[in-house]
Amino acid sequence: MNTPSGSTGEAMLAVAALAAVQLTRGRSQEEINLMAAFFTTLGDGIAVIAAGREVDAARKSSVKSIDNSSPMS
Repeated sequence: MNTPSGSTGEAMLAVAALAAVQLTRGRSQEEINLMAAFFTTLGDGIAVIAAGREVDAARKSSVKSIDNSSPMS
C-alpha cells in the first residue's frame, strides 16, 4: 500500500527510527539494553499472535472448502 509520501513500510521505518532516538536520549547503556530487549520481546509476541491468527483463519478456510466440496446426500 502506498501513501503520497511513499510506501507505508518506509514511513513506519522512519517513525521507528525517530522513536528509537527519542526513547534512548539521556538514557544509560543499561537502560537502552533493557529497552531493546523489552521491545524485541514485545515484537516477537505480536508476531506470534499474528501467526496464530493466520493459522486459525487458514483452518477455518480449509474447513469451509471441505464442507463446500463434499457431495450432498
